[in-house]
Amino acid sequence: MRAFLVALVLASVFASGIRWGTFVAGGSDSYCYVHQAQRWASGRLQVPEPLALEAPWPNAPLTFAPAGHLPWATVPGAIVPICAAGLSIAMAPLVAIAGVGAAFVVVPLFGALLVAATFVIASRVSPRVGLASALVTACSPIFLYQLVQPMSDVPAAALWTLAVAFVTGTRVRDPALAGIAVAAAVVVRPNLVPLAVPIGLFLLVRPERTWGERVRAAATFAACASPGPAAVAAIQNMFYGSVLSSGYGTLGTIFSLDRVAANATRYVSWLTETQTAIWMLALAAPFLLPGAVIALLVGMFLVNIACYLPYVVFDDWSFLRFLLPALPFVMILVMASIDSIARRIMPWIARPVVAALAIVLAVTYVGRAEIRNVFRLHQLEARYERAGDFVARRLPPNAIVITSSESGSVRLYSGRRTLVWDTLDPSWLDSSIAYLRTRGPDPFLLLETGEDPSFRRRFASSPLGALDWPPAAEVASRVRIYRPDDREKYFKGVHAPTEYAQ
Repeated sequence: MRAFLVALVLASVFASGIRWGTFVAGGSDSYCYVHQAQRWASGRLQVPEPLALEAPWPNAPLTFAPAGHLPWATVPGAIVPICAAGLSIAMAPLVAIAGVGAAFVVVPLFGALLVAATFVIASRVSPRVGLASALVTACSPIFLYQLVQPMSDVPAAALWTLAVAFVTGTRVRDPALAGIAVAAAVVVRPNLVPLAVPIGLFLLVRPERTWGERVRAAATFAACASPGPAAVAAIQNMFYGSVLSSGYGTLGTIFSLDRVAANATRYVSWLTETQTAIWMLALAAPFLLPGAVIALLVGMFLVNIACYLPYVVFDDWSFLRFLLPALPFVMILVMASIDSIARRIMPWIARPVVAALAIVLAVTYVGRAEIRNVFRLHQLEARYERAGDFVARRLPPNAIVITSSESGSVRLYSGRRTLVWDTLDPSWLDSSIAYLRTRGPDPFLLLETGEDPSFRRRFASSPLGALDWPPAAEVASRVRIYRPDDREKYFKGVHAPTEYAQ
């Protein structure tokens, strides 16, 4: 019966990722991963854009780098992704075989893997809490929020959870398998490499092993994990010109100790809002259930938090995703603590109490996910594909789209080139449009409704910056497309009708 219920939870996780998946590469991160997967699949990582080399305005290569990308440090005119390569490399074989749509299946598969590994670890802590821990992890709002998007948070968390599942096993090959999982996890999310430390320490202090066995296991783990950092170093050197640089900047710009208090406050608040205050029971686990495995889970939680406390401060709950690698361990510690307390009070009620509480928490978590639009995200993100499809169908083949947040999705879904307006020098809007026309492309403006104020402020000195003529088209009630030539015609009394598309 338990095997059937576990299989049902895993199938539900995968089905949820497919049913409510966005299946869209819209924002900066999602486009970065999907586009990079296309490049890895094709084997053509370096594709220079001639206009980026020829355009006369300042920082021209940056203006031709779409969302989630930067100019290539060593290949003039080419672009590089800001995101790590691991998820894209995992997507690439499916993209090569079945096209870009297949990339969106990868995260739901990793989601099922994460929940399965959670079950394995929890069952080793206490057989009674395996299914309960898997269920509450699967229903967590932040897990569900990331499950439906083509981003690296769930895959990274799944691989770290898998590593812990292996390392807590008893087979001779488990340290090697844990090392391989860590190597993959580091390629997916390089900044989480410190999570390997508690795993290595666990192997060195396991009380049931001899000292020689501990040393051999730790050495095997380290040897199998080392290709991960080596691969990251090679990729970063190729993309950014240095093994210590990434698409997000240098270590000094990404991390700062003065952010620790602000981030600590936010993470505690977000955990409580989404997981309820019951997550704090995880802190009691070392006292209720002392042991090496519990210490490992607590260590993974603390190191994960430490990796992000000095990181950039964000104000949206969705950035709780940074702590997703620790979430399975927190849920295991919570359910194990509840089981321990119940057994100390009345041993016979432990199993029903854990089961009942897991169901209540699961229902609560799904409700909180619904409030946070997890199950509507595919509808909200659909505008990216619709706008790109409209550009493909209705704009001329030589169109170049001046846009910002949709600069990646327009490229993906229309095949048209883009120019990013919020990296364009404010004095160059009119001149850049005139220059592009001399080179052959036909410029169009594409903005989301929320971008209008920023566009007007940035280009206040340009008549086109006012956006004071009707758009040529409006897509999904959120995206407007302007033809620059229409402004002059409009003020001469020639009113072209706006085309509306859903």
